[in-house]
Amino acid sequence: MDGKIIKVLLIEDNLADIVLIKEMLKESLNTTFKLYDAHYLDEGLKYLEENEIDVLLLDLNLPDSQGLDTFQKANEKAPNVPIIILTAFDDEYTAVEAVKEDAQDYLTKGKVDSDLLTRSISYAIERKQIEIELKKYQEHLEELVKERTKELQKSNEKLKREIKARKKAEEEIRASLNEKKILLEEIHHRVENNLITVSNLIGLEYTLTDKEPIEIYQESQNRVKAIALIHETLSKSEDFAVIDFARYTDELVKYLFKSYAIDPDLIKVNIGINGILLDIDTAIPSGLILNELISNSLKHAFKNKVHGEINVTLSLNHDNFELTVSDDGIGLSEELDYIYAETPGLQLVNTLVRQLDGIIELEINNGTSFKITFRDFKP
Repeated sequence: MDGKIIKVLLIEDNLADIVLIKEMLKESLNTTFKLYDAHYLDEGLKYLEENEIDVLLLDLNLPDSQGLDTFQKANEKAPNVPIIILTAFDDEYTAVEAVKEDAQDYLTKGKVDSDLLTRSISYAIERKQIEIELKKYQEHLEELVKERTKELQKSNEKLKREIKARKKAEEEIRASLNEKKILLEEIHHRVENNLITVSNLIGLEYTLTDKEPIEIYQESQNRVKAIALIHETLSKSEDFAVIDFARYTDELVKYLFKSYAIDPDLIKVNIGINGILLDIDTAIPSGLILNELISNSLKHAFKNKVHGEINVTLSLNHDNFELTVSDDGIGLSEELDYIYAETPGLQLVNTLVRQLDGIIELEINNGTSFKITFRDFKP
C-alpha cells in the first residue's frame, strides 16, 4: 500500500497460528507489515489503548473471552480500527454474526494463505476508511439537517408571529373602520340636529324682534359660528367624544371680538376654565349660552365706559358644573325679568339652560353676573 508499513495487532492464544501468520505476512512482496501479538483479550485491549495500529486480527475464543462478546469488546475499545475475525471450522456462524455487527471480514484458520491474508487486510483498511468517511459525511449531513431544521423552525415562528401581527392589524383596522362608521353616523345625526337648531334660532330672531336685517344676520352668524367652533375644537381633540372647553371659549372670544370689531385693549376677557372636558351634547348648549352672554356684554355693558372686563369661569362643584359670565359694565335694569324676558337672546339662554336641566341666577352689583348650574348631559 504505497510503501507504507502496516501495523497489525494479532490477538491469538495459539502459538502455532501466531507463527503461521507471521510467516504469511513476511511473504508479502508489495506491502511491509509489522506484527504485534497478544495472547489475551485484556492484554490486546490495553495495547490498543496505548498504541496506534492499522488493523486487528482477532481470534474469538481466547482464555479470557469467548465468542461474539470478544469482538464486541474489541470494537467498543477501538471503533475506528478495522477488525478481521480469525475463526475455526466450527465457529463460522459466530464470525458471520461479527461481520454483520461491524467486522470487516473473517478468515477460516487452515484455509488462509499469504495472498488471501494480505488482500483481506488491505480491503479491510480501505473499507474501514470509507466507512469512517461516510460516517463523518452522514454526521455532517445530520448537522446540516439540524441547522436547517432550526432555521425552518425560526422561519416558521417568525411567519407565525407575522401572521398573528397581520391578523391583529386587520382586526384593529376593522375595529377602527367600525368606529369611524359609528362616528360618521353620530356626526351626521348631530349635524342634522344642529342645523335644526340653527334654523330655529334664525326663525326666532325674525319672529320676535324688530332688529335690522344686518343685525339679525350678524347674531345668527355668531350663533352658527358658536356651533361650528364646537366641531372645530372636537376635530382637534385626541378624543372625539369630549371637548376642551377652555380652548373652545378662547376661540369663541376671539371670534366675537372680531365680529363686533372690539378693541382687545379696551375690553379684557379673563377665562378661568382649567382642564374641563365636556361631552358634545353638553358643549353645544353651553357654547351657545356663552355666545349669547358674552355678546350681550360686548354690545351693551360698556357703552359709557372706556375700559372694561368680562370674566368667564367654569368649574366642577361636586357633581355640578358652574358656569359664570360676569362683567363690570353698566349692569342690567333691576326691573328686568330675565326668566321671562322678551329679548330673543335671553329667551334662548333660558331655553338652553332648561335643555341642560340647569338653573340660572342673575346678580346685578357693579355690573352683571349670570351663574348657570347644570349637570353634564348624558344621552
